[in-house]
Amino acid sequence: MPFIRSVKRYFSARRPLESHFKDQLATGIPFYRYLNKSQKEKLETRMSVLLGEKIFEGCGGLTVTDEMRGVITAYAGLLIMESPSDYYSDLGAILVYPDNYVAPVYRMHEGGVVSEGSERRQGESWDSGSIVLSWQDIRKSALNRENGHNLIIHEFAHQLDDQYGLSSGITLSGRPVQKDEWTRELAKIYRDVMNADRFGRSDHLLDLYGATNPAECFAVTLEAFIESPRNLQRAYGAAYRMLVDFFGFDPGRIWDF
Repeated sequence: MPFIRSVKRYFSARRPLESHFKDQLATGIPFYRYLNKSQKEKLETRMSVLLGEKIFEGCGGLTVTDEMRGVITAYAGLLIMESPSDYYSDLGAILVYPDNYVAPVYRMHEGGVVSEGSERRQGESWDSGSIVLSWQDIRKSALNRENGHNLIIHEFAHQLDDQYGLSSGITLSGRPVQKDEWTRELAKIYRDVMNADRFGRSDHLLDLYGATNPAECFAVTLEAFIESPRNLQRAYGAAYRMLVDFFGFDPGRIWDF
């Protein structure tokens, strides 16, 4: 199976991105115009592979369009623009709802009692190889730079986190259990977000949803890296530098906001 996938990727990577997706990049993807020629070519290659390899499925009565596929693969491709990272190899399917959706929630209580409920969600990333996204929330976040959020970046951050263990060295209380610089810096950010959430500080740079656990903290940090890089760099310079090294590009230098 890996051999077959490698062969398919080889040909997908050498097939030019279809013209309507290139038109969409030029007219509908905010970051694309800031990329240089080499970066644009790499992004288009990543998109070609993702479009050919990942299954897109509409849910809740939604029919997935090429516009949706283009937006999702553009942002997913941006994160692996300089390093393919095996094209999110564990990800098989991208499920798209028209709006936020109801998901089952299971909670463990004292005595081992498990209760079942539900909650509305904008998206989620599953260990089973799927990502779930709300198209309406993509339009509000990824296609609206002013709000500083990006649902696609957030959920694909979880895929990279699962692949590389980027938040795995931090306890729920914010204590780093690994000694590398990245883990110490992310733990610091996580503790800051938890404190901001505890005291109701809505002015914090990062989405306070990051206080949920270290994985969510990494996801909201990566959102800021893409959507408000200069602010993240000013607040957490060491973490920003390491993200630049990891992803191979500097958003603050490319789009300078």
